[in-house]
Amino acid sequence: MKGALRAIVQADTSEDRKEIAQWYREMLEGEKRETQKWLGKLCAENRQGDYKEELERIEKRYTEAINQASACYLFGIREFNNTPKLLFNDLRLREEYRDLQKCFSIDAKTSIEYTEKSPKSNPRTYKAVRKGMEFEGEIELHHFDEEIGEKCKQYLIQNLEKFNDGIYRLGGSKSRGYGKIHVSILEDGREGSEKL
Repeated sequence: MKGALRAIVQADTSEDRKEIAQWYREMLEGEKRETQKWLGKLCAENRQGDYKEELERIEKRYTEAINQASACYLFGIREFNNTPKLLFNDLRLREEYRDLQKCFSIDAKTSIEYTEKSPKSNPRTYKAVRKGMEFEGEIELHHFDEEIGEKCKQYLIQNLEKFNDGIYRLGGSKSRGYGKIHVSILEDGREGSEKL
């Protein structure tokens, strides 16, 4: 789900996507200034020689992240662990659907591979969730302030609802019609975080 949703966000060209990217850009620029200030103060207090390499490394890391800022940063930023991001909990089959004999269909396909000596059978088994199964899970907006958190939540809901059009799907064999899902959004707020 996370990867498919990220692909939807990556393909999006809306103004909301640009606004979220700009917010991340500004946030990272502020963090960069604070980090440089903190490191400069630490160096002065400890009278440790030249921290030029450390400052250059920080400059490069932040500059690259700022230049590549996009709404995809909602899914995390490489080398930046404590930035605002979405946390995806596992999607679990709802209790009433957990009979393993009924929730999966198993289909066997065989391909034949010809080698120099003889043909070789190559059986494959496809295991797919049956139509009508219901899963539930949570997506948490982690470390967002209220204003941008609400903006990101609405943006996330808009993109999750694109699954309902049937164009975006989950899993492999999408070209064979597998992976079509319908998403229902239930909002549940908790102090200090927002959950969908």
